[in-house]
Amino acid sequence: MIFAKSHIDLHNIRNNVERVKKLSDNIVGVGPLGIGLDGLLTWIPGAGELYSLGAGGLIVWDAVRARAAPMIVVQIIAIIVIDTVSGALPGAGKIVDVLFTGHKWSADMLTKHMDDTIYFEGARKDMQGSQEYRELLSRIQAGKEKRRVVFLG
Repeated sequence: MIFAKSHIDLHNIRNNVERVKKLSDNIVGVGPLGIGLDGLLTWIPGAGELYSLGAGGLIVWDAVRARAAPMIVVQIIAIIVIDTVSGALPGAGKIVDVLFTGHKWSADMLTKHMDDTIYFEGARKDMQGSQEYRELLSRIQAGKEKRRVVFLG
């Protein structure tokens, strides 16, 4: 199963993304600052890059499963690539990798995008006749609602 089919799937995707965010960039936190596996493993040659790509890949996979807009997926990929490449740079790259919380940034971007999306369980043709869909459509057409609508069926 690639795409989410229900609100339960979306809930699980959100939990996965939050887990990766916490492990990557905030296992040990002091106030607004924190360090996670991404920052710690950057000091081991190859391990930091491997972890960064793997964790970032999970966020991208969950973005696709949540049917995020293609531009959001591209932005998440760009952030993960910058995070991974910065950690691979000799010297100052290690410090940048500790300070640049790319996984947190990507995860927050995805969860905000999911919050701004209205998900309907079922196919478009099944939902078009519902009162809830007609009311939402009228709010969108009136300019009162600017959210994305995604059908999970």
